[in-house]
Amino acid sequence: METVGVDLLDVVDLDGGQSYLRARANCHSCTCKLTCRMWLAGHADDTPPEFCPNAGLFQMVKSCC
Repeated sequence: METVGVDLLDVVDLDGGQSYLRARANCHSCTCKLTCRMWLAGHADDTPPEFCPNAGLFQMVKSCC
């Protein structure tokens, strides 16, 4: 979240923390963990990668908050 410019508290505030819990579960069960770690190590921009299961949530939070 931090790397793509999303504030954790903005995600928690959406729906009492349910979106945060889903995002965390998505990361935990993601099949792209190695790819994600490599992406995170080389990027400091504000666009989540397409392979990220939370990309839609991150974009939505950034557009509304």
